[in-house]
Amino acid sequence: MTHQITFLPSRLTLQAQACETVLQAATRQGFRVPRACDAGVCLLCKGRLMAGKARHKHGNITLDASDGPVEPVFCCLIYPISDLQVEIEHVLAPGQLPSQEVTAKIQSIEQATPDVKIVQLLLPAGKKIDFHPGQYLQIIIDPETVAAFSIANAPREDRTIELHIREAPDSDSYALLAKRLQEGELLQLSLPHGETTLHKLQDDKKLIFIAASTGFSQIRSLLEGMVAAGDERPVTIYWGARTARDLYRHDDMKAYAFLHPQFKYIPVVSDQPEWPARKGLVHEAVLKDLQADFSHCTIVCGGSPAMVYATLDDFVAAGMQPEQMISDVFDYAPRDPKM
Repeated sequence: MTHQITFLPSRLTLQAQACETVLQAATRQGFRVPRACDAGVCLLCKGRLMAGKARHKHGNITLDASDGPVEPVFCCLIYPISDLQVEIEHVLAPGQLPSQEVTAKIQSIEQATPDVKIVQLLLPAGKKIDFHPGQYLQIIIDPETVAAFSIANAPREDRTIELHIREAPDSDSYALLAKRLQEGELLQLSLPHGETTLHKLQDDKKLIFIAASTGFSQIRSLLEGMVAAGDERPVTIYWGARTARDLYRHDDMKAYAFLHPQFKYIPVVSDQPEWPARKGLVHEAVLKDLQADFSHCTIVCGGSPAMVYATLDDFVAAGMQPEQMISDVFDYAPRDPKM
């Protein structure tokens, strides 16, 4: 018999057999739970049993959270009797990387458009810093203020990270950050974050990447990762902007057609009547092309929270299942459940 184990607060889930401890089940399936001894001595896998029943490894003892949390419990010492909810920090899913704080130097700044800067950061030498294509980082502006930006490249040997930063005059955090966007300045970073990675994109699904403005940065990272890995799944990229000038890496995207055999790029411009190609809102262009057929596709959406949630709502209304869309916005800007 198997039972579902849910780790809190991460909400990661796995299936465990009644004959294995929670830690054994997690390790077998590639999850990383803090551990050192596997005997309840190091205390690293200590948590709280928030729901369900478990059997303790030593003695005929049943732990029952029916009347409230049971603590402490050790993941290496409990066997599930029912589905469990276990509260424990720092559990990582298969392929998930731990985040860390580092200091990076601004190596260069390119003014790509009047309101978009392309910033190259140099990560410190001698410290291994991993991230997956599609993840994002946080710039720690002060102890109470962080700003999230998608990493615009796949991992590089030269330790550089590229960010696409659009001016946001009405944002207090951007106003604080803008003062520090100078070559040679040091920035405190927390990375990596986010689950929009190639690992999460199912192999048997057609990929549709949608980007609005600098939401393109995440899409570029994913595409770089696909090319580097020799991933030749069909992928269609829709990049929406107000004018052609705002498609600040337009030529680069056209070049990808020579690097990826099943790559299709569709730029969409909303505020330039003389634009010779697709016009309108980018998500409406996708809807028109799909003709409400969302079968066999996974959609990655990068843009502002307002844009991403508008796309989600319109696609669900047209027949898409919500789980078919992936976006980091769902992580760093979750929607108010009352909305």
